[in-house]
Amino acid sequence: MRIGFLSACILVAASALVAVAAEQAAPGAEVRRPVRVVVFGAHPDDPESGAGGLIAMLTQTGNEVICAYGTSFRGGRTINGASEKEVRQREACAACKLLGATPKFFDYAHERLAADAPTLEGVRAWLDEVKPDVVVTHWPLDTHPNHCAVASLVWQCYRRSGGWNLYFFEVETNRQSIGFRPELYLDVENVRELKRRALGCHVSQQPEDVWALHEAMHRQRGTECGVRYAEAYGLVEAKEGVPLLPVSFLPRIGGRR
Repeated sequence: MRIGFLSACILVAASALVAVAAEQAAPGAEVRRPVRVVVFGAHPDDPESGAGGLIAMLTQTGNEVICAYGTSFRGGRTINGASEKEVRQREACAACKLLGATPKFFDYAHERLAADAPTLEGVRAWLDEVKPDVVVTHWPLDTHPNHCAVASLVWQCYRRSGGWNLYFFEVETNRQSIGFRPELYLDVENVRELKRRALGCHVSQQPEDVWALHEAMHRQRGTECGVRYAEAYGLVEAKEGVPLLPVSFLPRIGGRR
């Protein structure tokens, strides 16, 4: 069937309008390009235990994830004759390989990791270089000083120059993360076993004990949103024009507490 020149022009214009409308979708709409996400934990095993399901889901859908570790050793400590730094970084690399993520290790000892000016400048410079779309880090109220330091460092970077959206994750809730009140839930049943295997790479950290604590969290958070197993997150704000995490979050059943 032939169509006239005017009709063809109308069709082209309509197609263009549809494309523009798709690009100008409301904040929170699905991001059509891959996003770069930094999951910033204090130690090797923190990103995996707190956000391993999220990491797996992001990389499986073509997004880039960098697992940043603020500290991976105590000065002079060894594990089975090898330096703690060597052991824990090797374990983290194995976990990242399973999850499809890229590791980044900062060279701070546990006892020297602090939210001071020099460390802040180092973290800020690295984030400015990486240019993430999203950073996910520890909930700042935590019983572990390294977790608190990393949360503070990331928060200060976000306030100063972060052209990215910031989310919080939890670890060992009510034993480490304290008072966490999530608003976003992620059904992780389909990636739960992969998360467990990634956490199992951290042999030096008694991963079965760590898994048991987080499996209880998965079940608790799942109950809160109507699924069997869930991870929970908090979003600081949805910045205009900045990608959000491209996953399908669930709300809490019954709304906010």
